[in-house]
Amino acid sequence: MREIRISRRGGFAALGAGLGAALLGTSLAGQARAASRGAPSHDSRPKKDAVGYSITISNASALDGMNAILFQENPVLPSDAVTLAWMSKMCHPSTTIEYQWTIDYNFVWGQVGTLVPGTQFVAGQILEADLTQNNLVTLSYVDGGFELGPTSSSGKNGSLIIKEDDTVPGPGNDDQGSVGIGMSGAGTFVVPTVPNTGVEFDPKPTYWVAFGSFASSEVMDVSELTQPAKVVYPDGMTSAKAVFDGKEWTISYGN
Repeated sequence: MREIRISRRGGFAALGAGLGAALLGTSLAGQARAASRGAPSHDSRPKKDAVGYSITISNASALDGMNAILFQENPVLPSDAVTLAWMSKMCHPSTTIEYQWTIDYNFVWGQVGTLVPGTQFVAGQILEADLTQNNLVTLSYVDGGFELGPTSSSGKNGSLIIKEDDTVPGPGNDDQGSVGIGMSGAGTFVVPTVPNTGVEFDPKPTYWVAFGSFASSEVMDVSELTQPAKVVYPDGMTSAKAVFDGKEWTISYGN
């Protein structure tokens, strides 16, 4: 099996013959669930051994009418990938909001294929994934609807790989959608669908906090955010407090 990094649009054959064999696996560990049109639950169904993280965000400034946004950044992404507002809530001056999550990966798809800033991504399916045994999935378009799964092992630990088969609508088709990955039940990065291709994500996410107008699961333009700041949890610490004073962030950590 040839080694590749994040790849996109080169045809799924580029992932190597070993990956094709892995597609024959019948693991049913990942279970699909329908996503509601409301904001996804960010701490739903955590695995027993999953470590929980939290952050409280306080607005100590005069900034009003903006959401406190938590989003992820990945060092390398497919060229056509977009970043979603992972978690977002209104945070008025002198108020505090809290987010909680676990590091549980998901595969996701949505109906919208035009991914411009402000586009709302609504997950039609959220399929549990991991970086070892359930890191490969096929996306199909069956009887007028997208469908993921079941998951299997790609044989390449550390990556999340999506095969889009020849039934998937692509550019120029009104039914083109989007597909990608998420964490803790909500999408983080998605790409437009293209038939007969493979997309590979190599998750090494970093967390960022900022103020902005984007709602949860909206496609973001990071340049439009107010004072993004990186959140880096020291080893052994799982909680953070982030305070914005109008000029800069003060971030502290604890257990």
